[in-house]
Amino acid sequence: MRLSGSGGKEFLQGQTTADFNDCGPGDLRYAAFCNPKGRVLADVLAVVIDEQEILLRGRTTVMAALAEHLKPYLGFARCSLTPIDWRISCCDGSADERHAELRFVESSLVAVTVPIGPEHIECWSAPHESQSEDLADLLWLEIKNQRARIESQTIGSYLPQDLDYDCNGTVSFTKGCYTGQEIVARLHYRGTPKRRLHRAETATAVVAGDTLVNAEGKTVGSIVNHCRKDQTHELLIELIPEAALEPITLKGGHGELSRVTRCHDDSSR
Repeated sequence: MRLSGSGGKEFLQGQTTADFNDCGPGDLRYAAFCNPKGRVLADVLAVVIDEQEILLRGRTTVMAALAEHLKPYLGFARCSLTPIDWRISCCDGSADERHAELRFVESSLVAVTVPIGPEHIECWSAPHESQSEDLADLLWLEIKNQRARIESQTIGSYLPQDLDYDCNGTVSFTKGCYTGQEIVARLHYRGTPKRRLHRAETATAVVAGDTLVNAEGKTVGSIVNHCRKDQTHELLIELIPEAALEPITLKGGHGELSRVTRCHDDSSR
């Protein structure tokens, strides 16, 4: 989606977990929009094009719900949010992890290149632009790089800490106020997150939001993201850390998970 207008950065500063102060053309930020209870409504990758334009990349259905949620706030901002029909692909390559490459034809922006992990890049391109034939599986790379995404089934389900957003630069704890900031900051400075992001595998088909239980049937987490790779379903899950030491299944006792590992350790918090 395109955020247009002179108030775009100010709007994101007050609405998201990321710090958009001092951003210039090509700067990128992972950010989350939260509700007043600190629950994540949407995650985005934002790229500043210039003082009048910022592009936001997110799941299509999640972004549509976000746009509806933001309507009352946009009414008081010097900016507007509109969908665009650009395409996203992924291929081998490397790029500056804090800066996007902007490509213009004459004065029109036609492509944006951003990093996704150390070995791949995302390519955002206008509809008339050709795409690379050497495409990689974006869903798999998000899981491989431990980048949790909000799905339509999980809007408003998780705190940023459940998804390790406080460990991977999605949350700034020095930027000041934003919607949900009080809850997120209190947990960071005065509490211990009850759940954390883990990787796992299963042979059973899953859906985002599926409940995970231990051997006693106690709820210990849920499916955040998934993709099929060969005969295995690769997962990102939010989980009570201690539960990783015991058998975990989908609710109902089927679909046991394997290779459960923590995505980030506490030192990266």
